[in-house]
Amino acid sequence: MASDPWTSFLDWLTTVMVPSWGGLISLLPYFIVIGVVGPLITLIVLMWAWHLLKRRRGAVHYGALQPSPAAIGPGGDPVFPVNEPYCERHALVFPPRATECPVDGASLSVTCPVDGTVRDVEVDTCPACGTRFVLGATSPKAVVLAGEGPPDGGAAVA
Repeated sequence: MASDPWTSFLDWLTTVMVPSWGGLISLLPYFIVIGVVGPLITLIVLMWAWHLLKRRRGAVHYGALQPSPAAIGPGGDPVFPVNEPYCERHALVFPPRATECPVDGASLSVTCPVDGTVRDVEVDTCPACGTRFVLGATSPKAVVLAGEGPPDGGAAVA
């Protein structure tokens, strides 16, 4: 004998509404992992990311490039690098944008990297080979000034 539809619906609803306690107890370890261990791992990862984003980093201060003495060749004469302005009288090599010697105000010279022709720094095309180039393009330099060190105080003072 077939039961009526209402009884079938109530039997089905009972299986959905009244839990199987044995099945729920077997799922308890998963609920603990999801509800306790999962949030703890999430907090640890978030604190680690916060630390990486907010930690103190060293500051880099860039200073102006200063003229440097030219290298001395085997014959005792100064050797000037190509494509960098220099003062032959004072044997100084200057930063790429320098145009005159601060010692005597004389115009600086530049050696062509292609054929070795010496030209005035204001001329950006080599008169011998016709090469047009930018000063300092072959050897970029930067000056990094060191910090003053850690601030006074703390355990070092005690």
